Amino acid sequence: MIRHLFKLIWNRKKSNFLLIAEIFFCFLVLFGVLSLVTYNVRNYTKPLGFEHEDVWLVTMRPNSDSTAQNRQQLEQVLSRVRAFPEVGHAALTSSNAPFSFSQMNNSLSYGEVKDVMTDNYDVQDAYDKVMRLNITEGRWFNPQDNASHHSPIVINKMLKEKLFGQEEAVGKLIPKNDTTNYVVVGVTDYFRASSEFAAEDPALFNRINMDKSPDYFWNELLVRVKPGTGVAFEERMVKQLASIGKDWTIEVSTLEKMRQNKAKLTLAPMIALGLVCGFLILNVALGLFGVLWHNISRRNGEIGLRRALGAASKQIYWQFIGEVLVLATFGLLLGAFFAVQFPLLQVFQVESEVYFIALLSSIGIIYLLTAVCAFYPSRQAAGIHPAMALHEE
Repeated sequence: MIRHLFKLIWNRKKSNFLLIAEIFFCFLVLFGVLSLVTYNVRNYTKPLGFEHEDVWLVTMRPNSDSTAQNRQQLEQVLSRVRAFPEVGHAALTSSNAPFSFSQMNNSLSYGEVKDVMTDNYDVQDAYDKVMRLNITEGRWFNPQDNASHHSPIVINKMLKEKLFGQEEAVGKLIPKNDTTNYVVVGVTDYFRASSEFAAEDPALFNRINMDKSPDYFWNELLVRVKPGTGVAFEERMVKQLASIGKDWTIEVSTLEKMRQNKAKLTLAPMIALGLVCGFLILNVALGLFGVLWHNISRRNGEIGLRRALGAASKQIYWQFIGEVLVLATFGLLLGAFFAVQFPLLQVFQVESEVYFIALLSSIGIIYLLTAVCAFYPSRQAAGIHPAMALHEE
C-alpha cells in the first residue's frame, strides 16, 4: 500500500511540484524558527549563577578631569553607600555589569590549550555577596590577596573545563603577560551575565585593588538592597551621593529592569519570525486543503469504482490521508537533507542537540499539519456513495 502511494505521488510529481516546494520551504523556515526557539529555551532553563533581584547598578560619571579628586570622592561614595541601613552589600565593578550592553574579553592560554576567548570582569571583594555567587572550589577574594605576587582570579566552571579539563584548577598559574601570571584562587558554578537567553561563556573575575591602581576610576557600583526597598530610598541615596560628587552625573537602574530590556531583544525576533512562520504554515495548510478538495472532485469516478468493487469507506479515507502524508514526505526528505548539514558542519557553534530537536519537531509539525488538513476532505471522499459517483460519470 505504501509503495503504491509513493508510486502514485511520484507519477504526479509535476502537478504536485508547487505543493512539495511549499512544504519544503515551510519546513526550512519552521526548522530555523524552532532552532532559535530551542536554543533560547535551553539557555533559559539553565541557572544564571547569581541572584539579580534587589540589586541596583549605580553609574557615576565625573565631569572633572582631576583623578585625585575623583578617587577621593569615590571612596567617600563607597563609605556612604555601605553605611545606609537599606544596603546589604556594595561592590565596584567594571562596565560589563550583568545584563548590560558592555562586554570585556581576553584571550587565555594554558599549556597546549591556546587562545580561549574569555569574558573579563573587574570586581571588588564584596561582589560575591552582592551577586550571591556559588563558589564550588577554593575561595573568593579577600585582603590576603594584597600580598600575592600574581594577579588573583576566580574563574567559572566553563573556563576551568576549557583550560584544565578534569584537573584541579585552584593554584594554577595562567600567563597574563610577559612578566605577570594569573593565579586561580576559586571556581564559581555557572555565570551567565549577558542574558538569561544567552549561552554560558568562559569567564574570569579579576580583583579590584584600589591601592594598586591609584590612577584608575571605576564608575559602576553594584548595590544589594534589602527586599522592599523602593523609589524613596533611591531618591535619597542619589541626593546624598550628588552632594559628595558635586560635578558628577549619577544614574541608578535595577538589574531586573536591565534583564527585561535584554530579554526583549531576544523575544522580539522570535515573535516576528514566529508570525512569518505561522503565515507560511497557514498558506501551506490552505494549499493542501484546496488540492485535496480538487482531487476528490476530479476522482469521483475512481472512488465510486473502488467502492463498487468492495473497498470500504475506511480504505478510501486512509488512501487520501496516505497520499497527503507521502506528498509531505517528498518535501521533508529534501528539507531534511539541507537541515542535517547544520549539526554536521557545526553552524553558528550551536550544540547539535538543538538542531536535532528542531529537525524532529519540524517533521512532526509538518506531518501533523498535513494530516489535519486531509482529515475533512478524506472523510468527504469516504462518504461518497458508489451509485452516485458512477451515475455522474
